[in-house]
Amino acid sequence: MRNLTQLTADKILSIAIPETLFSASAQEARQEYRTLARLWHPDCQSEPNSIHVFAHIVELYRLAQEKLVTGDWDLNCEKIEEQVARLRRFKLTDNSVVTCKYRICQPFELGKMYVSENSVSFEIENQFEELFEQGRRRIHAIRFKNDAMALEMSKYLPQIIREFKTSSARVLIVRKTPDQILLSDIIKHFNGRLSPIEHVGWILNNLLNIACYLEWAGLTHNGITANTVFVSPLRHCSMLLGGWWYATKAGEPLAFLPEDAVPSVPPDVLRTKRADHRTDLELIRSIGRQLLGDATGASLTFDKSLPPTLVEWLQLPSSGSAIEDYKTLKREILTDAFGPPRFVNWKLDADTIYKEK
Repeated sequence: MRNLTQLTADKILSIAIPETLFSASAQEARQEYRTLARLWHPDCQSEPNSIHVFAHIVELYRLAQEKLVTGDWDLNCEKIEEQVARLRRFKLTDNSVVTCKYRICQPFELGKMYVSENSVSFEIENQFEELFEQGRRRIHAIRFKNDAMALEMSKYLPQIIREFKTSSARVLIVRKTPDQILLSDIIKHFNGRLSPIEHVGWILNNLLNIACYLEWAGLTHNGITANTVFVSPLRHCSMLLGGWWYATKAGEPLAFLPEDAVPSVPPDVLRTKRADHRTDLELIRSIGRQLLGDATGASLTFDKSLPPTLVEWLQLPSSGSAIEDYKTLKREILTDAFGPPRFVNWKLDADTIYKEK
């Protein structure tokens, strides 16, 4: 028997479809409705929102009855208590079940991303199946010039550990290590500005190293944002795990651009809709500005606590060459901004970040 008695008012009011709250059996759904109705009836509940919660439960049950009669029930829908427990059960097309215990679930244009301790699962809705296949092929096609390149670059790039299909989505799971944290979650942790700012240096350095590889491979990623990059504060290492659905060979037509990337794409690329390496370089500069507190860069010039050389570099257009940008950043900009290279310990881990969620 499912336990729905611990659900909060806000959690119930956030439910949009009846499958999330009720079971697919009419008898079980009726029993769950009676339990919830008794619990949340305004005469029995002191919660100020109880009248709204009760009305929402009644409406969801009405919709549940309709769907059970018409056969429109979504059997693959995630149950509300699974969301509370951060547990995602995927029902595969062969009726087997894959369970994912996640630390955070983040929606994006194509579906949802589940960040677990040792993996990241991307659930891509069926309507975007072509983009799923594009990303899957790009990751499988990752190659290196030699062993030295493989040793250097493999730590930055995704490795697929499993893929499968449900009735409503395709799912791709890639490997991550427990110390890697989604960059956007780190930015939120610091209320929009990284601290200490010295760590902006190695993150940008890592990302431009990845851009150099992409340029060598003749590939544009087109989705390098704080929502696709994971970083390890422990090892000062970044990984580009997400966004491969948008990856396109340089010069070829762009199939799709993520919404949060569009403001940084060069205007001529938006006009021609042809993949260009400059897009990745501008996205990396945008991340740098975001890490300093302003993705547009408009206010950074007036902040005297920031290294002016770094601010100016982040505000200028890229050179168009990943290798040239990498050399300039590493040999000139970061040295001027922070002095000679040194390892600055960063006492930050995934437990600290995700216990806040």
